Amino acid sequence: MNSESSQDKFTMDEPKEIGVGTRYAFWLTTMDQELFDFVRELICVASVTDSSAGRALIAIKDSYDADEEWHWIRMLLEEEVQFVKLDKIWEDALAWL
Repeated sequence: MNSESSQDKFTMDEPKEIGVGTRYAFWLTTMDQELFDFVRELICVASVTDSSAGRALIAIKDSYDADEEWHWIRMLLEEEVQFVKLDKIWEDALAWL
């Protein structure tokens, strides 16, 4: 069983208003590039800045409630980083794919 928590895998600042208008954004920090790719594909995300340094500014689309979407994204990321130990039979089945 993996003892690492989601806090060990990523951190998220609370969303803050940026620039002109009502667009909100938050900082996502992680060394797992796949998490940035995952967030980039979410429909509520307007943009993800360069993540090569392990940190990116995630902008939430104006048509979404920033606080609700921030909580939803956090929940999705916490689920995404969960370590799941598969039985040997499933590992073997996946190896065939």
